[in-house]
Amino acid sequence: MSLQVNNRFQVVGIIIVIIVIILSAIITVNYQQNIRRANKRLESFQAKTVETEFGKISFLDQGTGQVVLISHGIFGGYDQGLVSLQKILGDHHRKISPSRFGYPGSDVPPSPTPENQAKAFAQLLDALGISETFILTTSAGGAAGFQFAIQYPHRVKGLILLSSGMPTEKINQEDIRGMTGPPDFIINDFPMWFSLNYFGFIMDGMFGATERPEDLYATLLPVRPRREGIKIDETISNIDMDINFDSYAVEEITTPILVVHAEDDPMARYENVEKFIERVSPETAIFETGGHLITGHGEAVSQTILEFIERVGE
Repeated sequence: MSLQVNNRFQVVGIIIVIIVIILSAIITVNYQQNIRRANKRLESFQAKTVETEFGKISFLDQGTGQVVLISHGIFGGYDQGLVSLQKILGDHHRKISPSRFGYPGSDVPPSPTPENQAKAFAQLLDALGISETFILTTSAGGAAGFQFAIQYPHRVKGLILLSSGMPTEKINQEDIRGMTGPPDFIINDFPMWFSLNYFGFIMDGMFGATERPEDLYATLLPVRPRREGIKIDETISNIDMDINFDSYAVEEITTPILVVHAEDDPMARYENVEKFIERVSPETAIFETGGHLITGHGEAVSQTILEFIERVGE
């Protein structure tokens, strides 16, 4: 009897091992196919480059009309920036989407600070012969966008803060606790791909998304060419407005400001937005729901930003 039981356990064990091997093979093949497609998709944008004092900056330039330069968020790049601008602006206006330091196609200078990133934006615009632009910032791109508006007020027609990080209070660097970016293991192609494909609900929860924004999720891959930029955001960009609070004299910004945000944003907390609004009294479009990506309100977000650009840009 015990021999029969042991044999059954051995058979079950062999079956489980075979199933695991088959599933692992399927997942591996699926991953390899998908990451190849992700790399080809990134290459298909055919980004242009310019040389600045901070090294090479890669960017996309599409459309005509008012110029809108995006300072993208973490895990971004020229592709994510353009996809975001296309969703918001449609066929309207000229969209300039550079990769920030360390993101696809852009170099990492010795001091990759938001202040220097703003200078790099200015040098990109110089190379394109553009004197004025709207600046649209998202998430971790907020610091560089603020620095551009502060350093180059004569070049900014309007500052649009879309689910953006904002300067709220001075914090000493040694007092900063917890993560200022994603866990290190996720900053790799396979973990990100696996999470998106098999645990998408976790990503939805992290962003507070009420709908699955597949087009934006697609721009999270490949991770490898974004890794250096992500680490810069984690160690510099995401804390710069706190530890160098005095360098963000937002009250001195004279250009019109539009804040577009969701109250349930789990990443750029609305309590910080409220503090910022008290400081500068900007125009606002606040949504109760939608999370960090303000899902479910795409048309209203687009209409608000387009109306702001057309009115301010006259």
